[in-house]
Amino acid sequence: MALQQYREAARTAIIIAREEQYNGNYRSAHDVLFSMFRELRLHRIKASTEMSANLMILHSYILVKIHVKKGDHLKAARLLIRVANNISKFPSHIVPILTSTVIECHRSGLKGSAFSYAAMLMRPEYRQQIDLKYKKKIEAIVRKPDKSEEEEPLTPCPYCKFELATMELSCPECKNNIPHCIVTGRHVVADDCTACPECDFPAQHSEMIKLLETETACPMCSLKISRERIHKIGDLHKYLYIEGEE
Repeated sequence: MALQQYREAARTAIIIAREEQYNGNYRSAHDVLFSMFRELRLHRIKASTEMSANLMILHSYILVKIHVKKGDHLKAARLLIRVANNISKFPSHIVPILTSTVIECHRSGLKGSAFSYAAMLMRPEYRQQIDLKYKKKIEAIVRKPDKSEEEEPLTPCPYCKFELATMELSCPECKNNIPHCIVTGRHVVADDCTACPECDFPAQHSEMIKLLETETACPMCSLKISRERIHKIGDLHKYLYIEGEE
């Protein structure tokens, strides 16, 4: 396939995924973008910023369920904050997603964020749609605000070593967009990196090992993987730089 045809196919994939996402079919939208992203990478063609960002946001949403199931509410809360900051991309589930964000943030001690999204839910267009099971709790968070919140930890940018918040995917120092870990949604770090042996998407090595204590599939490609196939990567060059056509 010629380069121009790949670009056209990529644009079509974005449109199809957007339609699926609009209708609330988040896994389908994710899989459409993932398949196209992988195809482009196979032919050394860099995916557009829009495609990369859309896949990252959808993947962040999908990861939430995994971390809630594992009882890691802080990871779930950080991911939900990212999703809630892009809530217009999830029009079918605005209120349920904002509600989950409030609950997970409050549960994990991110009280300031819980208050912000609870206040958003009190808007007239959302208030009547809140699940009755959570309505009183959310109203109480707004009535008696506690805005205390621990700061997000910092880890080094894999390009320039500048210390930035773990969930930040754009380095303010070197201006590079950083690949995200497919297990946590955090930016990858140079001294703790691995990749799925099936789809070759990067992840934090320590977090992938932890995930495989309870899960058997890669959260990105859904293929079965085992702990024995997970190895640390010393050279991140192929994940940080895609040589070839833009």
